[in-house]
Amino acid sequence: MVGTRVFTCITIIRQGSGVIFGFLLFLFCQMGNAGWLEAVKLPTLPAKIELNDLNEVPHKLSEAKGKVVLINFWASWCPPCIEEMPSLIRLVEQLKTDDLQVFAVNVNENRNRVARIASKLGFNFPVLLDATKSVAKDWRIKVYPSSFLIDKQGFLRFKAIGPVVWDSEESITQVHQLLSEPYP
Repeated sequence: MVGTRVFTCITIIRQGSGVIFGFLLFLFCQMGNAGWLEAVKLPTLPAKIELNDLNEVPHKLSEAKGKVVLINFWASWCPPCIEEMPSLIRLVEQLKTDDLQVFAVNVNENRNRVARIASKLGFNFPVLLDATKSVAKDWRIKVYPSSFLIDKQGFLRFKAIGPVVWDSEESITQVHQLLSEPYP
């Protein structure tokens, strides 16, 4: 896990953050705070997502009401992002429910490169392309991967900065918690 945190922190620095900020964030990551799914203190409405997938099919976050939505911001050059994906794929396979929608939002990369990675890893959920970084900016993404769990009402309930083991008991419990909540 420490190696993954190091790569996550290097990813932040690579994004052009200042040296001091990068160093402080590196120390923060070393304290074990990266990659844990944390409850949001006050559930809020997330920023919009309206992006096309690899097949040019449009997807809107607003159309997923009534489902639990897991949004994962990632990039193919990010080792923790690639390392995290198999557990996300296994989560989807394990839960096998139409009440869970996963979107992998790739930020600022070539469609062909993203398609090759998605095919190689065997993604079983839509890969959305944020070619202009506009959605990542709206969501204030500074670290890859960054993930968010949204409840059936459309409220942001959990977030994770850094990689998560999605098929761990803790992660599955949190997803199940949201799946078990009623939707009017």
